Amino acid sequence: ILLMLYISSTFTKDQTPFKETFKLCEQNKISNIEIGSNHCYEENLDYIIKKKNYNFLVHNYFPIPEKDFVVNIASSNQSIRERSIDHIFNSLKFCNLIDAKLYTFHPGFLTDPDGSKQFRDNYDFNWNNSLLSKTNYSESFDLMIESLKKIIKFAKDLKINVSIESEGSFHKNQHLLMQQPEEFTKLFWIFDNKEFGINLNIGHLNLASRAFNFDKLEFVNVIKDNIVAFELSHNDGNEDEHKPLIDNQWYWDVINDNFFDKCFKILEFRNQNISTIIKTINLFNFKKNQYDFNMKQ
Repeated sequence: ILLMLYISSTFTKDQTPFKETFKLCEQNKISNIEIGSNHCYEENLDYIIKKKNYNFLVHNYFPIPEKDFVVNIASSNQSIRERSIDHIFNSLKFCNLIDAKLYTFHPGFLTDPDGSKQFRDNYDFNWNNSLLSKTNYSESFDLMIESLKKIIKFAKDLKINVSIESEGSFHKNQHLLMQQPEEFTKLFWIFDNKEFGINLNIGHLNLASRAFNFDKLEFVNVIKDNIVAFELSHNDGNEDEHKPLIDNQWYWDVINDNFFDKCFKILEFRNQNISTIIKTINLFNFKKNQYDFNMKQ
């Protein structure tokens, strides 16, 4: 397995205890794991802390809280916002315990969703359009900035590297922050890119570029100095399907660009069996070797 290639544990069914998914990874000699957000609450996580020969990244909603909620650091509801920041602090402490290489969290939303959808091939949240009339983009952006400052300070004290995930939706884009190039330009006027990075979600980018009609590769170019990781999955440009990567797609040129050699590449598929994961790892290695060979020619 390539040094920077990680497998997101979201490939198993929603609400699977991470312990079970981890066992599958162990059996298949997968030692680079991003612990994902779709598991159920587990009281005891010592079994992760004790594993010293694994490399972990942690994603947003892990450790899963006992009482379910949607993390929203830009929420206009103060108690949701504070609870979200507390959750992230707790995740950062956990990252410290397991020596996680990176913690990624979501930049927040313009409205508070009701939890995630559990149907079809769409892993988006349930958004309530009636709340849109009350939204104020600049207020939400400012609240996100305020929350980010607290999170960055906390992460710095614990010496944990953090990144925010880029967002994107075709049908529900009016609920989201951080989908368009100019939002990132604005963000890095405020922050130094040494303070945190971007985890570029390729699936979200595909949806956002269609919704807002911008060029995907130009977007990558705008934020390339800030990218520290890629969440990788395939979709049809309509829904966030989290399907496995396929050959001959636009994203391979980005993934294999030597500029991003030191970035984490995370296969973030949903509802897939382990053989699909192994197959994609092999495709990934093949594509990278092919790219490097062509570059040397």
